[in-house]
Amino acid sequence: MITLLNAAPDTGNQGVSALCHSVVAGLSQRGAKALAVADHGRGARRAAWDHATVDLVGLTHHRRFWRGDSLRTAHALLRFGLGASAPARTIGASRAVLDISGGDSFTDLYGPKRFRAMILTKRMALDAGVPLVLLPQKLGPFRSAQCQAEAVEILRRSAAVWVRDAESFEFLQNALGPGFDPARHRLGVDVAVALPERAPASLDRETRSWLAVDRGFPLAGLNVSGLLCNDALAARQAFGLAEGHTDQAHALARALLQSDPALRMLLVPHVHRPEGDPESDLAAAKALKARLRDLGPERVRVLDGRPDAMELKWVLARLDWFAGARMHATIGAFSSGVPTLGLGYSDKAYGVFAECGIGDEVADLRRLDARAIAGRAVASYSARDRLRADLAARTAGLRARASREMDVIAHQAGL
Repeated sequence: MITLLNAAPDTGNQGVSALCHSVVAGLSQRGAKALAVADHGRGARRAAWDHATVDLVGLTHHRRFWRGDSLRTAHALLRFGLGASAPARTIGASRAVLDISGGDSFTDLYGPKRFRAMILTKRMALDAGVPLVLLPQKLGPFRSAQCQAEAVEILRRSAAVWVRDAESFEFLQNALGPGFDPARHRLGVDVAVALPERAPASLDRETRSWLAVDRGFPLAGLNVSGLLCNDALAARQAFGLAEGHTDQAHALARALLQSDPALRMLLVPHVHRPEGDPESDLAAAKALKARLRDLGPERVRVLDGRPDAMELKWVLARLDWFAGARMHATIGAFSSGVPTLGLGYSDKAYGVFAECGIGDEVADLRRLDARAIAGRAVASYSARDRLRADLAARTAGLRARASREMDVIAHQAGL
C-alpha cells in the first residue's frame, strides 16, 4: 500500500485535485496496485477512478476527537500502536507515504491550524516508521522561527524531498546543510504537468460549440479567482496587490475584448464552492460577466457545471489563449500548449513558471495596477502565435521530464 496525503480530491479546489489525480495516474502507470488517498470523508471507502481504483480514507484536522477521522486522534493512536482508526491502520500498513502539502501549504502563512495539519500528517508517517516522500511542492516561507524549526526537522527525517521551484530548492539546501543529498533532495516540475485530460461528461451545446476546432473565432479563457475577488479589499491587503483584483480582472477582460472585435471569452472557475463561499470562483466569474454586459452578451460565457480537474484540462487545451490567478488552471493550459499568462499574487506562480522555462509569462498582481495588467494581457494575447510555437517546442520536453521524475518517485515509494 502507498498512501497519498494532503492531496484530498474533495476540497472543491481543482488545483489540489489535479495534484491528486496526477500522482495516482503516474503511480498506477508504473505498476502500483494498492493506493490509498486521504480525503475529508468518513471512514474507509473504495473509489474507481479513470486510471486506478483507490482506497479513500477520511483524515481531517478538526476538534471532534472522538471520531476516527480526527487527525490528532489518528496520530495519537498510531504513536501508541493502537490502529483503531482507518487512517492510523492505513498509514501504519503503508510501504511509503507520499505527501504533497496541497502544493503550497508547507508554510505558516495560512495560519496555525493549517500548519499544524501539515506537520501532524507528516509525523504520522515518521512516527510509524514508514518512509515519507515529500512530493514536488513549495517550501515556506516561514514567519515563525519555531515553525521553521519544526518543518526542517521533518525535512531531515524524510526519505526524500522534492520541491518545484528554485527558491524552495535553495531553502532546502541551506536548511539541511551537510545533510543535503542530491540523490534524495530534488528539484522537479509540478506533477500536474502530467495530469490526464477527459472530455466533460456534461457540457451545454453552446459552450461545446465554442470549444469546437472549427468554431470560426478566437477564444480566450480567463480564470477569475474568488479568493482575490469576493472580498477584494481584504485580498488586496492580505496579498499586497497593486489594485483590487476585481478591477484588475475587469480591466484585463475589457481590454482584450476591445482589442479584437472577433474575440470571445470563456470564464473558467477552478475552485468549486457554493456561491456564498468567499473562495467561489463561479461567483466571481458571474460578477465579472455582468460588468462586461455592454460589450455584447454573446461574447462572454461562464463555464458552469463544476467540471473536475481532468475535464477542466480538456477545456483549457481547446482555448487560443488563457490567463488566470489560480495557478493550476494556468498549468493545465500551458502544459497543453496553450499560450498562458499567469497572474501572480505571490511568488509561487513565478517559481513554477520559471522551472518550466516560461518565467517571463507571469504578470505580478502586486506590482501592476489594473491598467498595466490590461496592457500586459493584450500584449500577451497579440503574441499568442509566437508563444504557442515556443510552447510547442517546450511541452514535449516538459512532459518527458515529468515522466522521468515520476519514475524516480515511484522507485522511492518502493515500486
